[in-house]
Amino acid sequence: MVDGGRTPRRSSGAFGDAGRLSGYGISWVLTVLILTWIGLRLDERFGTTPLFVLIGALAGVGAGFYTLYVRAVVEPANRKREGPGSGEEHR
Repeated sequence: MVDGGRTPRRSSGAFGDAGRLSGYGISWVLTVLILTWIGLRLDERFGTTPLFVLIGALAGVGAGFYTLYVRAVVEPANRKREGPGSGEEHR
């Protein structure tokens, strides 16, 4: 036991996790919206409705899921593999 009988606190509690996860969701939604908007503008310019909107939306979903996978699966696995002794000291 540390600090007079209290257990040590983790640096990321429930609020930290909620903030991190909501950030993932916001970035995913923004990616989809931006690429869909670009598709809409291309459709207006070339008169190909709804071709580029669908391509933009699908590309946004794919890019969003890829980013989510890297942030939620790959990066934590890399940190776990590196171990607690390498890199920055976590408090």
